[in-house]
Amino acid sequence: MEKLAERIATPLGILASASTIVMMLGISADVVYRNVAGRSIPGVLELSESALVATVFFGLAYAGTSGSHIAVDLLVRRLPRRVAQWTMVTAWVLGAGILAWLVYAGFERAVDSLGRGETRMGLVSWPLWPARWIIVIGFTAFLLVALVNIVRLVRGHLPMGEEED
Repeated sequence: MEKLAERIATPLGILASASTIVMMLGISADVVYRNVAGRSIPGVLELSESALVATVFFGLAYAGTSGSHIAVDLLVRRLPRRVAQWTMVTAWVLGAGILAWLVYAGFERAVDSLGRGETRMGLVSWPLWPARWIIVIGFTAFLLVALVNIVRLVRGHLPMGEEED
């Protein structure tokens, strides 16, 4: 299951990085165009919003497998190893429960959005349903990482991406 999580998280991390580059290039082109032509490039704002969604939600699983997520371990490092381990298990279990709910709610919202052909009106009409599915995919992949980390912790190992001191 750990290899599966890594096989899913790595391409999603690459897509998150690529979407960051797309967002950067689009915004940069829009700034140059606005200074030259006096108006924005139609669709760049909407593209940037969708790219931001991909950057954040595709990056979740990669951050979870590589240990590059934000962690406040000031307390856990001071606890005895077994207590710290079960504290982390509890945190990951709570996180997995919240993620499961977010996957469920996001899936319902994405299905509804796709069915209605939901769009956002700006300078162009931009479909929102792809971003809603990106959110579901990102949360689902991160839920898999959370489940893997729970199993690892119960077996006495550190979560994915964390090193022994």
